[in-house]
Amino acid sequence: MMDKQALQLQIERLTGMRLESQHISTAQWEDWISAAVGVKDGTPSPRTMVKHDEEWYLLWKQGKTTTEVMKLQGKSLSGQELQWLELVLLMQHQPKSAMDTVHVTDEQQAYLIGQWIIEHMRDGDTAAEIPDSFSWKTKMFTQTVPFLLVAEHAHRDGPGYKHLYKLLKSYFGGELILLPLSDKEWLILCPEQLIQVSEADEDVETKETMEEQLTSFCLGLYELVASEWVGDSQLSIGYPFAPVKGMPSVVSQLRETMYLGRTFHVTDNIHLPWELHLERLVNSIPDAVRKQFLQRVVTKADSFNDVESLSTLDTFFQHDCSVSETAKRLYIHRNTLLYRLDKIKHETGLDVRQFTDAVLVKLILLLYKVTK
Repeated sequence: MMDKQALQLQIERLTGMRLESQHISTAQWEDWISAAVGVKDGTPSPRTMVKHDEEWYLLWKQGKTTTEVMKLQGKSLSGQELQWLELVLLMQHQPKSAMDTVHVTDEQQAYLIGQWIIEHMRDGDTAAEIPDSFSWKTKMFTQTVPFLLVAEHAHRDGPGYKHLYKLLKSYFGGELILLPLSDKEWLILCPEQLIQVSEADEDVETKETMEEQLTSFCLGLYELVASEWVGDSQLSIGYPFAPVKGMPSVVSQLRETMYLGRTFHVTDNIHLPWELHLERLVNSIPDAVRKQFLQRVVTKADSFNDVESLSTLDTFFQHDCSVSETAKRLYIHRNTLLYRLDKIKHETGLDVRQFTDAVLVKLILLLYKVTK
């Protein structure tokens, strides 16, 4: 149980809303409770939270005649935020001797840990260790593969925790950990053994690398989620780790991977860190340095603005600068592709069929995507 000042700060930071202290009569608070008894399912327990005149009030300190409440000021609350507040306030007001009787569901435990991660990320304490107060800590010592799932078009409250957990469990074929970070953002921790292929079932000559295995599972998971859950979504993945310590750091890395993927490869929905090394380097270059570089290298401002040329170059690089494979993928004749490449060479002075020039053009294209 934390002190009131720390609790207020935590609520304000995690909800992005300001708390305003008010004192009302205890009789009035009890009247609000009575009026809230008939509210629809999913609304927090009226013992600790009441919605009155379209405003949420949190029970802060109840006395015999006067009760202190906190009025939430700001945006409306999501279903997950309401659930988290209900649980925190219930535990705060529960007598210490009765704490063992407080039943915390898996969904509530998952949400509390998710908010713990977000809080430590905001504090910059990315190496934090899961506290002993979380009963799930014992689960966190196993090596897991982290996935970050962001739903693009979910409704305000989104599909439920139980629905998504059941879907993921059926895909991975075993128990996993699902942590909601926000209404549209979920951290999935899959035990590493669930995605490993048995050596007895694998031919030595066709044995996949770890990155190939992870990529395969990521592709399958995306297809499942896209068709069975929320439609369009974004998915990033990381290397195996033990989540008992450093989860905020891993989430930061997953978010960075997703940001880089969405910035440099806008049509992709799956973002893999081992395919974004150059993008990560380019993103770290100061904007002023990027602009100076482009001014020196690009002789014509519109050299790389032609849609056909950009599409040709993207496909050319995606297929390892193979003329035959690129022509096939673009559904054009080989000579047509050679004509386009010659045109790019004439306009830019750079021949992408030469290694040095190809590297330079690839770098220019990446810089254009992040240079204002």
